[in-house]
Amino acid sequence: MRNNCFWGSVVGDEQIAALVRHYASPPAALGGSSTATALSPQQSDLWRAARSLVSTPVSLATVVFRLHGPVHRTPLAAAVRRLSLRHDLLRTVFENDPVPAAHLSEPPELRVVEAPDTAEEVVRGIARTPFRFGKEPLFRVTLVCHTEDDHLLVLTCHQLVIDGYGQNLLLREFTSLYRAEMRGGPDNLPKIKRSYLETARLLRNPDLEVRRGDEEFWTSRLRDLPVMSLPGDRPGPAGVTLAPTGTVETVLPDPDGAVVAGLRRLRVNLFALFAAGTMAMLHGYTGQTDLWVATVVDNRLTPESQTHVGPLAGPRVVRVGFAADATFGVLARAVQREVWATMERQHMPFYDVLTVATGDGADMRNLGSVGVTVSPPIQLPDWPLGAVEPLDFDPLEGEPSTGSPLALLVEKQAEGYRMRLEFDESRFSHGRARDMVTTIADAVVAAAADPQRSLAAWRVPTSAGG
Repeated sequence: MRNNCFWGSVVGDEQIAALVRHYASPPAALGGSSTATALSPQQSDLWRAARSLVSTPVSLATVVFRLHGPVHRTPLAAAVRRLSLRHDLLRTVFENDPVPAAHLSEPPELRVVEAPDTAEEVVRGIARTPFRFGKEPLFRVTLVCHTEDDHLLVLTCHQLVIDGYGQNLLLREFTSLYRAEMRGGPDNLPKIKRSYLETARLLRNPDLEVRRGDEEFWTSRLRDLPVMSLPGDRPGPAGVTLAPTGTVETVLPDPDGAVVAGLRRLRVNLFALFAAGTMAMLHGYTGQTDLWVATVVDNRLTPESQTHVGPLAGPRVVRVGFAADATFGVLARAVQREVWATMERQHMPFYDVLTVATGDGADMRNLGSVGVTVSPPIQLPDWPLGAVEPLDFDPLEGEPSTGSPLALLVEKQAEGYRMRLEFDESRFSHGRARDMVTTIADAVVAAAADPQRSLAAWRVPTSAGG
């Protein structure tokens, strides 16, 4: 899934308190029906971004698999229908109105495209085709037929109805339903005891004492939040830029498990390690010791929430201050403490904090914000017939993401960690971006190998442009 979160700003105490009070009321059901869905806090964040991007593909999440062997279309179509009936969000039609509105529709049908010579071109076209808000659900499954025993299965969702966890859940359930349809037996999937609507209401946090705790937490964390002096080497235009237009990638190999061993020694999680590496890079370039990054925090804290494909993760600020002579280990553990504290306070919609703080049309690229996301790998489904493999290309390559001037996306792979840095080309050259992602990788290795190494003794590279 691509980076599509908005990060960062300076927020005052009164603004935070007002936001918490505003979102204390329970959400209304969308569409006026007891069977309609409702927006979770995370969907509220995404809704505001999605409305200006409905004609573009940048908010789509697409997974593509190549299927080797026979594919039975009738059971496959039935599995698509059963999956949509199981999860209301997969058959929800969202209107493109200022006030969120939605209604349930008939489940989407399996689409079949014959493309013996142009299969991958067709897949790119499918992945880049926006959903028609107000006219169709934000979920589609397309079977692209190359040969009789070679097919491409394309699953596309809008991020209003899916997140990273939901992608893996969707794949597991889809293959289970396909297998059940082929065999004519039960699917053995657990029952969904609580609807997404009910879960969304719970996430609104109706408890007054907890809300007061949230207000105090975010007020203390975001008070006097500094604006970072990002290491840009280009002036940038005068207008607003919310869409990084460049990307650089590197792979951090870990064949011997040194990074995992370092995590055990440090007693931190993977996000904390890469976030600390990002902060070490920023410290090296700017000299600042009060730094912050944004993380997408999972909100699946109950057994019932584990059964939903809907977006239940949202961006939250992790702010860390440290002495200039701190060690990598101290920084990584400080990030971990902030992650744990942040996970306890997930109730306030973050995008609305930004809106109130900066106003509509604010020049966010000068705020000095950085996004960091560490995502699990997409799990291969247990396909009933033949072999299955993920298609190794980005269908949305060339399309900008919305988000911060810098956004680090890390994907855990079998051979190591794939690191993708998205950046605003009006602010950063490719050479500078390449230096930054390399520096983060070096910091992660240093932290894992030598937690006692001082940040003050570590230098970042300097590139001559382009």
